[in-house]
Amino acid sequence: MLYEETRRAVCETARRMMRDGLVKLTSGNISSRIPGTAHIAITPSGMDYETMTPADITVVDLEGQVIDGARRPSTETPMHRLAYQRRPDVGAVVHTHSIYASAFACLGIDMPVISTELAMVVGGTIRCAPYAKSGTQEMAETAVTALGTEDLVVFLQNHGVLAVGRTLREAYNTAVALEEAAMIYYLARQMGTPIIIPAEERDRMFREFRRSYGQPKGREE
Repeated sequence: MLYEETRRAVCETARRMMRDGLVKLTSGNISSRIPGTAHIAITPSGMDYETMTPADITVVDLEGQVIDGARRPSTETPMHRLAYQRRPDVGAVVHTHSIYASAFACLGIDMPVISTELAMVVGGTIRCAPYAKSGTQEMAETAVTALGTEDLVVFLQNHGVLAVGRTLREAYNTAVALEEAAMIYYLARQMGTPIIIPAEERDRMFREFRRSYGQPKGREE
């Protein structure tokens, strides 16, 4: 099997996404760049995460041609491909249907940052991409355009969430952080008027977090 390490990482993250409640049944999808190639490993269309194996992960190029694998790739492959094409800094893409974040997506509104945790992970306001039919090039275009050149996550109107990162772990953690923040924001609105963290403070926390959080390479114990 070609690129077993990357395919295994995608499979394990997809199964974790299910366990963590970010998706139900066969919804959502995950992909990762394959180091040293112009290929990506992506979850297959309509497969049960509980029985999925690394061999079920499909390898495609950035034009969408299948390079290896017996399964049909995710129907959202166009969105993943465009994210990699437009953003050389992106190493992984995670698309979820998590409940609270999806509720905001169904409102078609942007979500301000009210928690320090989310500010450190994403920096600025979470934008909402306009509605487009799932699995189409139009949806890919609206989603990646809303993502812009620096953002790490956007809502997909009436659909869910698109998160990206330099690594698979980073993209996944961003999707988790957004769901938690959406829940906090929803609850805070029931209790009163949420306090929005000032833009300059959000930017400071974001830059500092990306520069200094965690352990140096080789010391991640």
